[in-house]
Amino acid sequence: MPHSLGGRLAILLVFAVVGAQAAAFAMFAHESSRVGRAAARTQVVDRIATLVRLLDAVQPDTVPGVVAAYGSPRHRFTIDAGSLVPEGAMGPDEARLARRIDRRMKDDASQARIALVERDVVENAPPGHLSDRTQALRVSVRLDDGRWLNAEAPLALRTPPWMRIALIQVLASVVAVLAVVAIARRGIVGPVADLARAAEMAGRGAAVEPLPERGPRELRTMTAAFNRMQERSRAFVADRTRMLAAISHDLRTPIASLWLRAEMVEDGELRTAMVRTISDMGRMVDATLAFARDDALAQGSGPLDLVEMVRALADDHVVLGRDVTVASPADLLFHGRRVALRRALDNLVENAVRYGDKARITLERGGDSVRILVDDDGPGIPSDRIEEMFAPFARLEGSRNADTGGTGLGLAIARSAIRAHGGDVALANRAGGGLRAEVSLPA
Repeated sequence: MPHSLGGRLAILLVFAVVGAQAAAFAMFAHESSRVGRAAARTQVVDRIATLVRLLDAVQPDTVPGVVAAYGSPRHRFTIDAGSLVPEGAMGPDEARLARRIDRRMKDDASQARIALVERDVVENAPPGHLSDRTQALRVSVRLDDGRWLNAEAPLALRTPPWMRIALIQVLASVVAVLAVVAIARRGIVGPVADLARAAEMAGRGAAVEPLPERGPRELRTMTAAFNRMQERSRAFVADRTRMLAAISHDLRTPIASLWLRAEMVEDGELRTAMVRTISDMGRMVDATLAFARDDALAQGSGPLDLVEMVRALADDHVVLGRDVTVASPADLLFHGRRVALRRALDNLVENAVRYGDKARITLERGGDSVRILVDDDGPGIPSDRIEEMFAPFARLEGSRNADTGGTGLGLAIARSAIRAHGGDVALANRAGGGLRAEVSLPA
């Protein structure tokens, strides 16, 4: 079956029309064949009865000429000493036809014999042509002088002309169905495809304009529900962003005040400890707000080159003296939000350098996906805690000191940004040691 809705609709309708037409024509063919054979039988019977009466009215010496002139390419008449139809060979239908001949000759004696046989019949066939097997009607009528008038005629030789009409009608029905499907595609399949594309873009976090409500009532209702959902989602994100902006301002002010007061403490050791704690608190607040705000949704989505972006990111780390390498094709085009993707990949590279001393980035192009691999040579993560690492604030090291592992939001932010693009990220311990972060994005 085709994968598209329009293709499946066309196939199903064509099958339905062809099946219905085939059933109708099969019934018509059976009935037409039955009626045609009955008409052919009646024609042969009438010709026999007419010829018998004609022979009774002509001179005996003219009988052979009359029989020869009365025949035709399809009807063969001969006068023989014996009957062409053996005695007792008639069935119920043939017996009724025999009685009809007797009545036409006004003779109550049963002197007509009829049999339906199968034989090879070839009409105007070239030499060497294989003959067709068909049914023929054989009739024998005993004349007054004791001889038999024998006749034989095929009941069907040619395909009836309505078969060509049937084929033309089926073809016309299929063309009409395809025309209806083409119209339905614009009114039904088109809006469904637009809705699917809009849902895919919305799932990647892109801004989607309200869709026009067109098509059948159910489709208009579904489109209206999607538009309302999009409007509510945008309003919710906007309200949350404004609220978090206010929280950010309210939290940073007292943190700055604490910082100033800590600087006034005379005890140097205590002052250093307080400043370090307040600094950690500020970083945690900033990271928490970045994760909760998810401002990737507000960024513009557009075409970008992943290879160019990853190489620029690696160069920034190399400048800081870190061991970061990139293996990639010449280019790898993608449609997404540059800042969000760079932030997600930067978090993965930062983890690789922090815990594994180096980061090896590999970009691969697949059939329907793009893979970005970030490998390190660190100790890895226990298998039963890999998924836990994507939870906010989850860290293998128990403290919250930035010097020993940051705030524990890097992987959560990375997964959120990548899933907003319709992809995902997973961690796995490599066989040769170290950890691999695998990012998959829709091509």
